[in-house]
Amino acid sequence: MGNNKFQKWIFWAAGGVVMLSIMTVLGISARVGWVLTHPERLPVTKPALTGAQEYREIAFPSRKADVTLQGWYFQSGNSNQTIIFAHGYRKNRLQDDVPALKLALELRENGYNILVFDFRACGESGGNLTSIGQYEKDDLIGAVDFMKKMGRPGTHIGVLGFSMGAVAAILAAEADSRIEAVVADAPFADLEKYLSDNLSYWSDLPAFPFTPLIIKIMPLVLGLDPTQVSPAAAIKNVKVPVLLIHGNADTTIPLANSEEIHRAAPKTTTLWQVPGAKHVGSYKVQPQEYLRRVQEMFQLLDDSRRTL
Repeated sequence: MGNNKFQKWIFWAAGGVVMLSIMTVLGISARVGWVLTHPERLPVTKPALTGAQEYREIAFPSRKADVTLQGWYFQSGNSNQTIIFAHGYRKNRLQDDVPALKLALELRENGYNILVFDFRACGESGGNLTSIGQYEKDDLIGAVDFMKKMGRPGTHIGVLGFSMGAVAAILAAEADSRIEAVVADAPFADLEKYLSDNLSYWSDLPAFPFTPLIIKIMPLVLGLDPTQVSPAAAIKNVKVPVLLIHGNADTTIPLANSEEIHRAAPKTTTLWQVPGAKHVGSYKVQPQEYLRRVQEMFQLLDDSRRTL
């Protein structure tokens, strides 16, 4: 009898340890999923711009009106062509690692109105959940709505996106035909696959068992569905020209992602591989060539040069 009681105690104790371990792993996975989708905001430092470089503070709703987004609008004379910038994960409208503001001012000098804004849960915009593309697509379409309401400045609209913003740009172009050209700098090809391969890089946890658990928990706890964020699938339905830019030294989102997107739609996409460039570092490595190629793409916004 004594042995049986001891064996039962061992059985229940072992079961308790296993259950505690499972609950701990689930708790850690849920916590990491929460942290990854609720990143700390980067403060927006207002640039000291005067004269011709001055900008206007703007605010507009996301397409579904669930959050209010904050940004800046840079007018370029009487231009009827606007480029909307879309920043990356954990960044804001400045995207300092590009640096996006310098690029925006160069494009403005060459005749393009520029709109830069913070995605939801970033910078000064509303919301507290980053969806890594799923809802940011709606934020970007909200920016298109804003420009269209402005009249002439929103006659022709292109989008320049970086990383997550590049993903949102492709998804938005699939959903909204008012976007006439896209430049996508360093996008991932498919969120579910990217997370499966790289989530441990962001979470600092072993891939097993945490990665599959975090991916499964995100839809249940946060209402997010990584399967809805697939530029490689969306690009097949995008009817406008897309320039993919990717550094071959990018270890955050490897070049293979843009190559996959390009293979999915070779007729409407062009891929520029930048030697030695790290993640969203192509402009730093080849600034003049970057500007030339971007402007060449956005020249399609001009009625007299339209080819598609």
